[in-house]
Amino acid sequence: MAEQHSDFQGLCVETLVVAPTTVQAAQAYFRNDPVPYSYVADPEREVFEQYRVARRPLALGQRPGLFIIDRKGVVRFAHVGRQQWNIPSMEQVMEVCRALKCGPDEPGASGQG
Repeated sequence: MAEQHSDFQGLCVETLVVAPTTVQAAQAYFRNDPVPYSYVADPEREVFEQYRVARRPLALGQRPGLFIIDRKGVVRFAHVGRQQWNIPSMEQVMEVCRALKCGPDEPGASGQG
């Protein structure tokens, strides 16, 4: 997703990573593997629980969840993978994002974010 970050910005889309770890561990990870978008730490996995992205005993680490939520808070796309590598294609994600329209006075409506 990092490679497509500028494409997302042109579509009025913000990307946020929720890391199932402490703030210190997330900072250390993203310092070594920087991304061009924001991240938050969720050591208690509260966000994961709200979106039903539960850990599975046989999964290798945290299961991936990818959600597209519009500006009104409506979930427009939801995918929870069985393993870390089970994620939707970027074209599929971009297609959903392209369908979300910005209003004329919202940031990014003119292609600027």
